[in-house]
Amino acid sequence: MLALRPLSFDLLEVAKSELNEDPRQLTSQIDVIKSWLNECTTLSGPMQDQVLLSFLRGCKFSLVKVKEKLSLFFWTRTILQQVVQNRDPLDEHVLQIIRLGVGIPLPKTINPKDPKIFVIRVAQFDTEKCSFADVIKVGTMINDILMRDDDQVVVCGMSLIIDLAKVKAAHLLQLDMEFLRHVAILYQDASPFRMQGIHILNPPPGMQTVLSIFKSLLSDKNQDKRILAHGSSLASLHQHFPQEILPAEYDGLLGPIQECLDFWEAKLINNRDYLLDMSKLRDSRADATTESIALKPPGCSKENELFGIEGSFRKLELD
Repeated sequence: MLALRPLSFDLLEVAKSELNEDPRQLTSQIDVIKSWLNECTTLSGPMQDQVLLSFLRGCKFSLVKVKEKLSLFFWTRTILQQVVQNRDPLDEHVLQIIRLGVGIPLPKTINPKDPKIFVIRVAQFDTEKCSFADVIKVGTMINDILMRDDDQVVVCGMSLIIDLAKVKAAHLLQLDMEFLRHVAILYQDASPFRMQGIHILNPPPGMQTVLSIFKSLLSDKNQDKRILAHGSSLASLHQHFPQEILPAEYDGLLGPIQECLDFWEAKLINNRDYLLDMSKLRDSRADATTESIALKPPGCSKENELFGIEGSFRKLELD
């Protein structure tokens, strides 16, 4: 008998109507995926039943798409060793990155069927103390827990509020395009979470080039999603995200964002064993070396042309 968490009535309604979910077939569908993983000699590492169900839901129960997405999931996590290794939440350096709160899921939505909201505060990390890869690492730790524990984000998807306030050139100098390309694959093609909207807040002067590059990193499907720029207008943001579901830093009524940070610090520490287990996922076809990082991922629709952009952001100037 599989250990699967039942959905709430509201989420089950969405799962049936939008994701093609049939509760009577969940066991047999997961068994098919588990058998396939067992037969794959190149893929190794523990995957819980609830996580496999997240991939089924993220692929609208297409077994072919689940296999493609899981292959990418294992592949990118093997290639991006700087992101998925040394992710112990009790490690002092990792704990410092967690406490920065660069990417934080918000606890509430207006409707239980609404997408989960994430606030991404790009300028929160100190470039002299940590790297962009460190920030992505903590993001994958949070996502690993969400894909196992949070039915709302799995069933209803996610909306991002990307806050670019106080972004400096130093933040962008760390963004190597080859690394970004693989991170984009990890968060889109290899993720069970469906993107429902991207909201850009506080872009500084000179950021248009960066926003164009960011859009180029999105998959074709996500480029078709709503991408809205609000400038510095919280009033514009509130038209999409009412104040009762936003933290105080965005004129919201949730209280300070530090409360969300405290919650996630404790949750990551409490799930230490699970996070360390998830770092064991491997694809033997993807040897994590400088030479192999340019290999095309299996099943990926975007080739390794770096989306027509070369190098990094070193020539970019910000006011």
